[in-house]
Amino acid sequence: FMIRQIAVVATVMLSACNQASSNLTIADIEKAGLDKEQKQLYEMVGVTADWSGRWNDEVVEVYTFAESDLEKNPFYTSTVVDSNYSNWAYKYIHKNVILLSKGTESCHSLSQL
Repeated sequence: FMIRQIAVVATVMLSACNQASSNLTIADIEKAGLDKEQKQLYEMVGVTADWSGRWNDEVVEVYTFAESDLEKNPFYTSTVVDSNYSNWAYKYIHKNVILLSKGTESCHSLSQL
């Protein structure tokens, strides 16, 4: 019984460590092909890095966040895509990253990280 409890605790701890280490950095995204051009000047809560640039020959903006639960993030939910009022065709979340893009190739590349 004691060994089983230790195994459960160890599994939970390893799982928590893996989740924390799964956050992406701008350096990770650069290694995958992001060509940073300009640091964004937005002051958003929770943003750890924000850059515009090119990825797979597409214009993009990349935002990394401290947390990875971004579906209800006000920036994500308020960003309009694919309309007359938007510069962006796509918005995509992967792990702790929000990507705004003019094409789908950069979204696909992000999903591979």
